[in-house]
Amino acid sequence: MPDPAPATSTTRVPARAWLRPALLLLGGALLTLLMVLADQLIAAIAVGMFSLFMAYWTSPLRSGPHTPLAEAQARARGADGKHVTIVLWAPGNPGSARLQAAIRSPREDLAWVNVFKDPAAQELLSRHGGERMLPLALQGEDAAHIDNVTELFAFQDEARRPGSPGDEAAPGPSADGEPGESHS
Repeated sequence: MPDPAPATSTTRVPARAWLRPALLLLGGALLTLLMVLADQLIAAIAVGMFSLFMAYWTSPLRSGPHTPLAEAQARARGADGKHVTIVLWAPGNPGSARLQAAIRSPREDLAWVNVFKDPAAQELLSRHGGERMLPLALQGEDAAHIDNVTELFAFQDEARRPGSPGDEAAPGPSADGEPGESHS
């Protein structure tokens, strides 16, 4: 019997994902050094701590929310009338960071999938245009690059409309032969 791959297998993080945090760290270190040389110790400590935080926040070290793609897809299929949107994201991606900062609390209608932690998600992302499409929202067969929360909610609303692609409850003839009704 073949040995199943672990559900949390990791993919290789591209080297370019480390460029922004490295530049933030280097720039922060230089600015901190200049402030120390100018005897501005309090400002130097503040700048140093801020640059460390930003280097971490923009790096692949930041884990953030993650649901394996297979689990997220199963959750979306078994949502029983609730629409679950899968959001593919990557640490260090500015759009992903903005979206996660705007949506801080867990939501039942969102499943976050870190593409650096899930080879299947990375492959799915490459089929939809690659890393330039991050963050990528998926609902049924629909996919969209999302720049902000407003776009995400509009994407979800469009997918929830009766008759939209992938909507199992699309309007059609009811038991009495009348067309289905839309319940907004």
